[in-house]
Amino acid sequence: MRSYSRQWSHRSSTSSPQSEALSSPHYYHTRVSSSPAVSSEPFESHVAHQRPTSSGGDPLVPPNYRQRNYVSRPVRLRDFRHTRQWPPAGFLLDADISHGDAEDIICAGASTFKGFCEKIPNAPDQCYCHAVMESEHASRRDRALPHHEAFHLASLVLAETDSTDFVWETLEQPSMAYFSGKIAGTCTLEYYVSQAGNTRPIIKYPSDAEPKKVTMLTILDRLRQLETGLDAENPNDLYGHLYHFFIEDPEHESDPHYGIDTQIADLLKTLGSASYGWIDFSDPRHQVLGKFVNSKDTSIKHRFFHQLVLSVELYLRIHSPTLYSQADRNKVLTQLPLKIAWDLAVAQRWLENVFISKTTSGESSPKKSTFTFDLRTKNRQKEALQDFMDMMKWPNKLEVERVLLETDHRAKPVEDRSSDAWSWFSGVILPGPTLPWLLINSLIDCDPRSSDNLYYLTHMTPSSGFQYLSNTYWSSRCVVGKVLGAARGVNETAGWVGPCLYSPDLNRIECVRVRQLPALDSRPLPEDVASMNVRTSPLGPLDDAYPVNDYELITPDTDDITDAIRIQKLGFLPLKEQPAASKGAHSNKNRPVVWDAAIIFACDGETCPMRLRYDISFITAFPCHEGPHVLFYDYAYRAIKVDQGLHNIHNWADRNRPRSESFPTAIPFPSDPSRSYPHTPQDTCSAASVLDEVLVIEALGVSDNEVFARAWCAHWGVSAIVANVKETCMACAVREAYAACVSVVILTECGKVGEVEEARG
Repeated sequence: MRSYSRQWSHRSSTSSPQSEALSSPHYYHTRVSSSPAVSSEPFESHVAHQRPTSSGGDPLVPPNYRQRNYVSRPVRLRDFRHTRQWPPAGFLLDADISHGDAEDIICAGASTFKGFCEKIPNAPDQCYCHAVMESEHASRRDRALPHHEAFHLASLVLAETDSTDFVWETLEQPSMAYFSGKIAGTCTLEYYVSQAGNTRPIIKYPSDAEPKKVTMLTILDRLRQLETGLDAENPNDLYGHLYHFFIEDPEHESDPHYGIDTQIADLLKTLGSASYGWIDFSDPRHQVLGKFVNSKDTSIKHRFFHQLVLSVELYLRIHSPTLYSQADRNKVLTQLPLKIAWDLAVAQRWLENVFISKTTSGESSPKKSTFTFDLRTKNRQKEALQDFMDMMKWPNKLEVERVLLETDHRAKPVEDRSSDAWSWFSGVILPGPTLPWLLINSLIDCDPRSSDNLYYLTHMTPSSGFQYLSNTYWSSRCVVGKVLGAARGVNETAGWVGPCLYSPDLNRIECVRVRQLPALDSRPLPEDVASMNVRTSPLGPLDDAYPVNDYELITPDTDDITDAIRIQKLGFLPLKEQPAASKGAHSNKNRPVVWDAAIIFACDGETCPMRLRYDISFITAFPCHEGPHVLFYDYAYRAIKVDQGLHNIHNWADRNRPRSESFPTAIPFPSDPSRSYPHTPQDTCSAASVLDEVLVIEALGVSDNEVFARAWCAHWGVSAIVANVKETCMACAVREAYAACVSVVILTECGKVGEVEEARG
C-alpha cells in the first residue's frame, strides 16, 4: 500500500461514537480509512476558449482537450456487472500497475469531476463556482432536458458563443438549465456546487446620469420603430433619436457622440444611475414583468417602459452586426454590471416575443393614438401549457383546453386574467426561478374549477405546493417534492413535481406552505470546488505505480431486495404560530397555512413516521461508462440496505462537520418560512476536510424504498447523491459524493418495472 503524497494528506480515521445501529449485524461496511483531503497546492484556473461542458447538450470538445484511448458510448452497466473482475487479467493482488496502464484500466469510463471558480466582473473578491465532467458523451448527462421549447426560457445566455451549454455563461446563477436532474426531485452536481459561489454579488453603481423626461406615447412609438432594428447606415438619425428624446449628450457642442462606443457608454451610465431609481430586475421580487406592464399605477408603468426603451436602444447597438464585431460584443457583454445585464435580458425577451401595433383615430388635430401588444409566441406558450398538463396528469385538462381555444368572445383573453398569465402567454419571461410559477398560475387562471385558495403560489415562497382534487403538486424546490419525486407514477417538469399523493389533512383545493430548515450537512466552499479534481481522482494520489490491493470492486446486492416498505400517508400538521399576513394580502381567509410535513411508512408491519424538516438536496449521479469501476481504499464508506436498520441511524450529519461545533437536536423554526437563512457555523470550514465517511443506502426495488431513503435524509438534514445503478456504478457514485461534499449516496433502480400498472390493477 503506497504512502500519501502532498496532494493527499493523511488524516486519522478515528471518528465520533456511533449509534447502536452502526454496530448492528445488519450494518456492514468495506474498508474504513481516512478520507481524501484538500489539495495543498494552489488552484490554477487554466480556462480554454472552449471547455468540457457539464452534463448536457451536444458538448463541444476543445481542440487541445485530452481524450482517453477508448470510445465513450452509452452502455447499460448490467452488460458489464457480471463480467468485470478485480484484479484485472494479468495482475495479482500484490502487483503494481504503471501509471499509463492504470489510466486505461482504472479510469476508463469512470466519472471524473473538475471544479472551476470564475471571478465575477465588476465584483472584486467574488466568484461563481462550477463543476464539469472531464469526459462525457452526448447521451450521458445528469440533467433533464426541457420537455418543450418554451421551458428553455428559464435560462438565458447573453453572449454569442459557439455553444450555449457552458454553464458559466448564463445570466442567472446558478444556471436554471442545470437545475433539474435526470431523476425526478433531484438537481445536478453543477447546480448544487454553484451555490458555493455568489449567486447575487454585491455591486455598486457610481453613475448619477439621468434620462430626459419623455411621454409614454413617445416611448411606445420608439419601441414600435425599434422592432425592425436600428438604421445603422444613417448615423444622424441614430444620434438624433437617442439624444433628442431620451438621454443627454454631455459634449453635444464640442464633440457630439456619433460613435457607437460613446453612445453605448452613455446608455450604460444612464441605466446604471443609482439616483434615478431604476427597477433592478436581478432582484427576484421584480422578475414578474406582467406586474409592470399591467400596473394600475401609471408612474410604475411609465418607469418600466422608459427603462425598457433605453435597454432596447442599448441591446440593438451592442448586437448590431454592422456596428459591432462579435469579439467586441462579447467583450462588452461579459463585463457588464449585473443590473444592466438584466436590463438587456428584458430587452431581448421583449423583442423576441412582442410586437406593438399603433392605430390612429379621429379627424381633428391632435389625433388619438392607441397602442396594442401583439403576442408573437402565444400559440407556443399554449402548447407548452398543454404538454405540462399531460405530464402532471391534470384532472381538469379538458375544460382548460376549451378555455385555451378562446372560442367564447365574451370571456377574457387568457393573457388578461392576471399578471402571471400575461407574462406566461406573452413569453416575456426572465431567466431564473419565476417560470415554474408563471406556468402553474396561468394554468390555474385558465381552470374554471380552481379557486382563490390557490392565489398565493409565488416564487418568493418556493417551499410550497397545493392539493387539487385528488392529487398534490409540489415545487421542485420544496422538500416534499424532492422526496416524493421518487414515488411511483410521479413526473417532474418545468420546476413542478406531480401528481403526488393525496393528503387527507388538506382540503380538496388548498395551497400549502411547508416549514423547512436549511440542511445540516456542510456546504462546499470555493476552495472545495477548486480542489475537486484532486480529491476525487479514480486513481487516488498521483504516483508512478499503483498497487492493485489499493482498489476494490464494489457492487450493490441486486438479489436480496426488500418489498416490505410502503407509504401509508402524506401527513400535515399546522404550525401553532402562523406568520403574520404581509401587506396587500389578497384575502386573510384564503391565506395559506404553514405546515409541518411528514410521510408515514409501514415497514414490515410497523409504523415509521419521517418528518420532512430540512431543505436538503438530492443530486443525480452522473452516468459512468462500462462499469462497475473500482474504488480507491481511501474513499471511506459504509453500506446499508434500506430495510436493515436505516431508521435507527440518527444524526448522521454530526459525523461530517467540525467536532468543535455542534447543533442542538431540536432547532426552533422561524415563524416566517420564506425568510432567507444565514449560513450555518460549519460553513466557515472546508466541507471536504470534515467529510469522514459516506453512507451508501441500497434502496433498490420498488419506488417506496427510495422514497423512504429520501425521507430519512429530509428527517435528519443530510443531502444525498441519487444513483441509478443501471447507469452509474457504486464506486463513481461514492466519488461524486466526495466531489459534492455530501455524506449520503442512495442507490436506486428508479422503481420496479411495471409497478405503476400493478398499483392501478
